[in-house]
Formats: sequence, structure tokens, C-alpha cells
Amino acid sequence: MRNKPTKLEHGEWPLAGRLVLVLVLYALYLPLSGYQPQHLRFDAGQYWELSLKFFQQGRFSLLHYDEPVRGYLGPLLVQPGRLLCHLTGWPALRGAQALGAGWAALLFGGAIPAAWRLGSGQALSGRRWLLLVGLGFVFWRDYFNFPLSDMPALTLLLLGLAALWRPHWGWTLAAGLLLAGALNIRPIYLASLPPVLWLLIRKPGRGLRHGAFAAGAALVLLPQLLINLRHFGQATPLVLAAPATKRALYLQQLTWGTAFQRVETSLMPEYPRQVLFADPAGQAALAVGPGAAFNSYPDFIHFTRKHPVDFAVRCARHVFNGLDIRFATPYLRELHPSGQAGLRVLNYVLLAAALALVLAGWRNRPRSQKLQGPATALLLALLLPCALAIPTAMECRFLLPLHLLLLTLVAASARPLAWLQQAGPGRRALACLLLLGWVWGCWQLSEDTARYLQPESAARRYE
Repeated sequence: MRNKPTKLEHGEWPLAGRLVLVLVLYALYLPLSGYQPQHLRFDAGQYWELSLKFFQQGRFSLLHYDEPVRGYLGPLLVQPGRLLCHLTGWPALRGAQALGAGWAALLFGGAIPAAWRLGSGQALSGRRWLLLVGLGFVFWRDYFNFPLSDMPALTLLLLGLAALWRPHWGWTLAAGLLLAGALNIRPIYLASLPPVLWLLIRKPGRGLRHGAFAAGAALVLLPQLLINLRHFGQATPLVLAAPATKRALYLQQLTWGTAFQRVETSLMPEYPRQVLFADPAGQAALAVGPGAAFNSYPDFIHFTRKHPVDFAVRCARHVFNGLDIRFATPYLRELHPSGQAGLRVLNYVLLAAALALVLAGWRNRPRSQKLQGPATALLLALLLPCALAIPTAMECRFLLPLHLLLLTLVAASARPLAWLQQAGPGRRALACLLLLGWVWGCWQLSEDTARYLQPESAARRYE
């Protein structure tokens, strides 16, 4: 006789237990991940140093911050790590790792389970949540070594969406704070604003809720407005797209996205800053088109209209490259680390499982049934920023929301043993053949991208 199901098997773990487990996992792992203090470089090092700007002129003030293309909140949230280093004498990397363990706990312990409940109407059981934590650790673990913007911004976005659907106006106030924070840290989340507003409008008590949401957002965005007015003479609460003397950052990214299929940041001596994988067709088209760079958005639109098929193929390749997790880190220490082949095969299998779940759910959905409001808003809020990133110089972290969404779908919904028991021998054989073909095709696409590795000097002509 089977024992009574335990809470770990079928019930949702309490929030405190989830937070503590993930916090302990990453607090134990990150100091042993092999990174050294001198590895806190590039964007991570810049965020750490930007946190000093608040202390100019001998005192703390938000208005001392004067960086145009990075919001003030990301560097501000680095301050606890700096304080920890000051009190303990730790190097900056250890302070960054302490922050990373906290963000991992909030993301996997709080934000993703809350967002899943919002979108599906169901809680993640303890067993399936543990599977999600394990998958997230396998693919994204070393991102939490560094004070980058991706994990904090996504965490705030998911928590804000979950808070927005709660009934009390206080939750709506918190949602305004959280969602404005995500926007300030990662300006590309401006694309999430329409579904957020749609979700807000659908809730009852509109006047009070709208006011609470606006008040919460204003608390975060008002300092950015004052910073922009004081240092740059621009009356906007949004992070500026570019310094006055340079092209817009997104426009520069579109140029790079045309010239290169994929970009990785490197700590390797032979690649002092970046590992670049060229797009030969894109580089050839740039050479006879606008030149080395797009100088305006009309230039990019005109270029796209001249090469619509190439643009569609390029975007498809970027989606694949963004989901092709070859490294569990934003900063490469070697091109072919141990276990890379297993990581890639596991990723391709999980992507196949996620695709099968999406297709099965769509096929079995009654024609009259539509996605509920929260689910639609959640999907759009996650996917629209990813869509904006697709034409740019692709890094896997740009599709982080999509990849984590697919991992969560598999962890929460896949039932391979039940399917194997129900399917006949013919269906099982066909599924195995399809899976083998999928993995082989993904492997070949990945290898084809890797063939176009270029030296760092190739990027200079597109700056």
C-alpha cells in the first residue's frame, strides 16, 4: 500500500523554505565557482564602480549619479554588497556573490513560483519546484557571480506582475514600485508596459488602484527624472538611450546584430573582451548598403525592406542562438569547458519537450477557450522585450525570460513516464526518432554558428 503523499511531493513549499533553500545553495556554490576578484570586469565591474557615484562631494545623494545610459537603481542596489565588503574586508567579487545569492533566492524562490501561479492558476508542487531550481542552476548558475542587470530586472518584473493581480491597493502600490524598478534597471522592459497597463485596467477599483500604481512608479522614476534634468537637461523619467554625442544604444545594437550572429563576453587571454561569431550575409549586405553602421532608424527599416528574407532568416538564427545555452556563465574562461556537450544536449531535449507541451496544449485547447487575462499579460510582458532583442547582437541573457519560461513549463507540466505508459510502441519509436532528429539538427545549427568565429578586431569597423 502506498504511503500518504507528502507535502514535498504534491504541495507547494512555504515561501520562507524556498527562499532559504535557494539562498543556501548559491551561497555554498558561488564562492567555489572558480572566479577570481580580477574577473569583476566589463559590465559587472562598471555596475560595481557606478555605485560610488552616489557618494560624490563627500555625501550620499541620488542626484550625484550622472551616468546617462544606465539607470540609477541597479547601482543603488549594489550598495549592500559594497557595505558587506567594507565591514568584512572581502574583495568586491565576494560582495557581488552575496548579492547574487540573494537575487537567486528571490527569482527562483519567490518570483517564478508567484508568476506561474498568476499565469496558470496553479501552484508549483515542491517536487516540481525543486526540478525547476535544478534546471535553473544547470543553465544560469554563474550569472549570479556578477552584479549584472538581467536577473534583478527580471525578478522585479515577475514580482511586480504577481503583485499587480493581488486584490488590495497596497499590492498595486508595490507593483508600481517593482515594475518601475525593472524598467529603470533594464530599459528594454518598456516593451512590457502595454500588457502591464492592460492587466491594471482589467482589475476592479480602478481609480484607487490606478493612483496607487502611479504613486509607486513615481517613487522610482522621479529620481531618474531629476537626474536627467540636472545632468543632461532632458525632462524624462526614463533612462536615456544614448549620450548626446553618440548613436542610440539600440541602434548600435541593430548594427551589431546584422554583422554578428552571436556575441559572448570573454575572460580568455586570446579573446581579451569578446568572442564574436560573424554573420557573413549581414556583413556583405552592410558593405553595399548603409556602410559600417545604421545612423538612424529609417536607415535600418530601409535596409530591412531591401533584404526581407535575409532579415527573417537572421532573426530565426538569433532566436536559436539566444536559446542555445553553450555556457552557464556570462564571462567565458574557455571556449570548450568540460561538460559542454552534455549541457547542450540537455538543453535541446528540454527545448523539444517545451515545444511539444506548447503544441499539445494548443491542439487540445477548446476552440472557444482563450488565454485568461493574467496569462496573456504575463506572456506578453515576458516575450515583447525578447522580441525587441531578437534583431540585436544576440547574447543568451537577452532571451533569459523566454528560456526560463520554457524551463518552468517543462518542470511544471512534463510527465514523460505517464506518456510512455500510455503511448503505444509505434508512437514511442516515432517520438524517439523525432527527438534524435531535433537534437541532431540543433547541434548542427550550433556548430554552423561556431564556424564563423572572428577576431575581436572585426568589431571595430561597426562601432
